[in-house]
Amino acid sequence: MRQILFSLLVSIPLLACSTKEAPGHDHEKAHGHEKAAPKQDLAAAPAPTPHDHAASEKRPHADHNPRHGGLVTMEGDNHVEVVVGADGAIDLYVSDAVRTPIPPKDVTGTITIEPKGKEKQTLKLEPNEAKGSLSAKGPAPDKADYTWDLKVRGAPMKMTLTVPAGGTASLVDAPAHHPAGDHAHGSPHGGVVQTLGDGHVEVKLEKTGDITVWMLDAAEKPRSAKGVTASLRPVVAGAKEIQLAYDAKADVLRGKVDPIKQDHLDGVLSITPAGGAAASLRFAFHLEEHGHKGHEGHGHDGHGHEGH
Repeated sequence: MRQILFSLLVSIPLLACSTKEAPGHDHEKAHGHEKAAPKQDLAAAPAPTPHDHAASEKRPHADHNPRHGGLVTMEGDNHVEVVVGADGAIDLYVSDAVRTPIPPKDVTGTITIEPKGKEKQTLKLEPNEAKGSLSAKGPAPDKADYTWDLKVRGAPMKMTLTVPAGGTASLVDAPAHHPAGDHAHGSPHGGVVQTLGDGHVEVKLEKTGDITVWMLDAAEKPRSAKGVTASLRPVVAGAKEIQLAYDAKADVLRGKVDPIKQDHLDGVLSITPAGGAAASLRFAFHLEEHGHKGHEGHGHDGHGHEGH
């Protein structure tokens, strides 16, 4: 009898344990349904920290995109975007190393206009607070050299840009990191390719200052450069316009400027194809030592169709 009572006392707790509803996942499966997981309180969860792309890209001299449809130049820690209208209106927008606008009251200076073969004139630049620019009114542009001589918060800044007929709007500009002009371009020789008439022109500028220009057809295949006349002016302080000479052996145009110190540099090519019309094209060159990349439609591109 004592043995029977002992067996009953042991079996009752075990039976109770086996029939008690367990709070776990396996018990719910045994009954043909699964207990839903508790909902996460999203409101209480900390929000992920957003990545500020604008802040990460706001590095000194990393942004040469125009804000006013002009051409951006750089000297020292300052930038100038120059806009010359077809009617002769001139606006210079000055900014610092990260392209923060500098008030016109902090800048003084003049701009000298020198048309090819004509008398030059120098105009005083007046602050235009409404536009945020230094402004002047000159003659309608017709392939003239525009040289601005500024004092930006006491720092000198002087540069020359060759402006074609029609003004800086003729130097069509495409945003960085996007294909230039009406279609993306290749880079047969590792340079910058732009559309020119019914074909293309490719320009390669090296750190040594060596310039090579190839003429290409619509499919970017070589065409002869014989009879083509061209000159190139790097958009840097003190740069001269360099006439390019025809190299009959290589069937290209060649020239040389002083060695390039900058990693990013724009150049304006004035070119007249054999039997064609004169054009002015802007090119943006990337000359980083770790992989010389000329823009060719901006993974290799040159600010536009012409095209820093």
